[in-house]
Amino acid sequence: MNTVNQSDPLKIYTALTIAIIFWGCSFPAIKLVMTGFTPISYVFLRFAGAELLFGVLMLKRFRVLQWGTHLKLAVMGLFYPTLYFILESIGMQHTSASSASILVAASPGIAALFARCILKEKLSFRQWFGVVLSIVGVVVLAGFDDNQAYSESSVLGNSLILLAVLSATVYMIIARHLSAQLSALEITFYQVLYSLLYLLPVFLVHSRDVSWTSVNAVSLAALFFLIIGATLIAFLSYNYAISCAPVSTAAVFLNGVPLVSVILSAIILNEEIGVLQVIGGTIIVSGVTLTTWRRRSRAVPDGQRTDLG
Repeated sequence: MNTVNQSDPLKIYTALTIAIIFWGCSFPAIKLVMTGFTPISYVFLRFAGAELLFGVLMLKRFRVLQWGTHLKLAVMGLFYPTLYFILESIGMQHTSASSASILVAASPGIAALFARCILKEKLSFRQWFGVVLSIVGVVVLAGFDDNQAYSESSVLGNSLILLAVLSATVYMIIARHLSAQLSALEITFYQVLYSLLYLLPVFLVHSRDVSWTSVNAVSLAALFFLIIGATLIAFLSYNYAISCAPVSTAAVFLNGVPLVSVILSAIILNEEIGVLQVIGGTIIVSGVTLTTWRRRSRAVPDGQRTDLG
C-alpha cells in the first residue's frame, strides 16, 4: 500500500488548484460545446482526444496488469467517465451550469455515506452531521431549484445530475483501492480506454444525429478546452494530488469547483443564481467540509484516498 506523502505541499496545492479551476470552467464549457454537439458525440470526442494524449504519455510506462485489475478498471470506466458524463451532459440540457456544479460538489459527502454502508468505514458524529447536511442541501436544490431559465425542467435536469453523482461515487470507491496498486496515469489511461470501448458503438449509431455543419467555432473551442484542460491537465493534476495527499485535503478543495463555475456561468452564460440555489449550495458545501475535514493530528489511514478526476 502507498503511504501518504506530503513532503512537497506546494506541488500538491498547486496541482489541486489547477484541477479545481479547470473543472470549474468545464461546466459553462459543456454548455457551450452542446451548442454544436449531441451529448453522446461530445463525450466520445472529448475522451477520444484525451486518450490519444494519455497514450503518448503511457508509451514508456506500459506494463502488463492482472485480469482482476482490468476488471476493476473496466467497471470503473463504465461508471466514470461513461455514465457520469452522459448523465451530466444530458442533465445540463435541462438545468443551469451553476446548479449542476453545486450538486456535483455533494459527491464527497455521498461517497462517505456509501463508504460507511458498503465498506463499513466509521464516521464520527461530525461526519454524520456533514453527510446529513449535504443530503438536505441536495434536496433543497434538486427539488426546489429557483433558477428562472430552467423553471420547468430543473427537476429532471437535477435528477440526472444526481444520478451522475451516484456514478462518480461508485467510481471513487473502486479508485480508493486501485490507487494503492496503480499510478495516477495508469488509472486515468485505462478508465478512459474502457469508457471509449463502451461509447464507440453508441457513438457510431448516433453520429448521424449530429448536424456537423452546425458545429461552430465556439463549440469546437470548448471541446478542445475540455479535452486538454478539463480532462488531460485536470485529471493528471488531481490524480497526482491524491497520490500524495489524504482524501480530506483533496476533497475539501473540491468545494472550490462550484464557486468557479457559478462565477464563470454568470460572466459567460449570463446565468442568474436564485436564492434557493445559494441556500442549497451553502448547505452542501458546509456539509461536505464537515464530512471530509480532519484534524491534522489525526493520521490518515493508508489507502484512504479517492478522487473525482
